[in-house]
Amino acid sequence: MERPRMGRKMKRKDEKNMDELLFTIIKLLVIVVIIVVMRYGIPLLKSLIENTKLNEAVKWAKWAVDSAEQTIKKGGSGAEKKAIVTQFLKEILIEKNIALSDAQLDALIEAAVFAINSNKEGA
Repeated sequence: MERPRMGRKMKRKDEKNMDELLFTIIKLLVIVVIIVVMRYGIPLLKSLIENTKLNEAVKWAKWAVDSAEQTIKKGGSGAEKKAIVTQFLKEILIEKNIALSDAQLDALIEAAVFAINSNKEGA
């Protein structure tokens, strides 16, 4: 009658070792997943967010330039329109928490003006 009891103890010990081994494997897998997410996932997410912000800034720039062209047709010089658009865009971009330098903002406005003028010539 002693042997079956010894077998049960051995079986429990083997089960305990298997549980520890399985737990160790799961811990390693979790560590690997965390490392992969930190290495590739976070930079990818950051670039997606930056692209989204840039696309939103481009959309606002096109809208502001188009609005300025339509509302300030007579008596408004290009510099006046640009100053109005620049001020409007700075306010919107601050509100939307999008940081752009003045040079980037100028380039965005010029690109929007170019796109509008190209559409006018093509129509």
